[in-house]
Amino acid sequence: MAARHRGLLLWAAAVQAPWLIHCAGLHDGGLRVPTVEIAPGVLMPVLSIGTGGTESHDSAEITQHWLGLGGRGIDTALVYGDQAVVAKTIASAGLKREDVFMTTKIAGCGNTEANVQKDLRDLNTSYVDLMLIHYPMGGNCTEAWGVLEKYQAQGVLKAIGVSNFKRSDLEPLLAAARVVPAVNQIRLNVLDHDDDTVSFTRAHNITVEAYSPLGRDSHKIPKNTAIQGLAVRHNVSTYQVALRWVLQHGHVATFQSTSQLHQKEDADVFGFSLSDDEMKLLDKLQHPKVVYV
Repeated sequence: MAARHRGLLLWAAAVQAPWLIHCAGLHDGGLRVPTVEIAPGVLMPVLSIGTGGTESHDSAEITQHWLGLGGRGIDTALVYGDQAVVAKTIASAGLKREDVFMTTKIAGCGNTEANVQKDLRDLNTSYVDLMLIHYPMGGNCTEAWGVLEKYQAQGVLKAIGVSNFKRSDLEPLLAAARVVPAVNQIRLNVLDHDDDTVSFTRAHNITVEAYSPLGRDSHKIPKNTAIQGLAVRHNVSTYQVALRWVLQHGHVATFQSTSQLHQKEDADVFGFSLSDDEMKLLDKLQHPKVVYV
């Protein structure tokens, strides 16, 4: 694909979002990713690379490629079993800890104290930028949230949030929480989105983070004729259209690719915008057979 000029200001002006955008150059001469304030003083890149579901050597390669491009958001989790590898790769890149935005997740709502400490040890860090509860299971999530609130008050966790929480999971947590979750990371892409959860999350000023924004291993996005048409119109790939749709709704995203070329192309979404009519067209592409459990 021919090189295209990408301007951050074009994207920032186009997005009608309730969150604050900082047009931050994260790496001179490389990928420039805007950031959003997810909690007071906590700026998160709107794009992060994910390492989950891969072999450890793939996690190292994914992280190395992303950092080499200039990406600074890394998304990992305790259950991935790759955190020591990710930490070593970051250290090998010669970056300062504060130059990388690190998202990680404890497995569920049980053994919270021990899991937070293991996360910190495995990542070889004294603090985490964003800690999420990976799934609303395995214990009392209200109690688990209280533990995360304690660590945030101590400065060990800069921001805290949840993942895979539906409305029914968020309601009891919000009723007891002193700190509102900064982020709810959920499976979301242009063909697969739980609008009720998204609306409820946004209504409580919680940032929605999409995982699998490109459909993961599914090939439905590149084969969709409506998405293909918009890709041709904007001289971009179908995956860029899909990722742009996520961001233009005011969400942030974590995506995955072991290929540095694909990482670079997929993240190249800041120099074009989708019109209101194009967004409405994409909004209607939801596959009706999606079942959330």
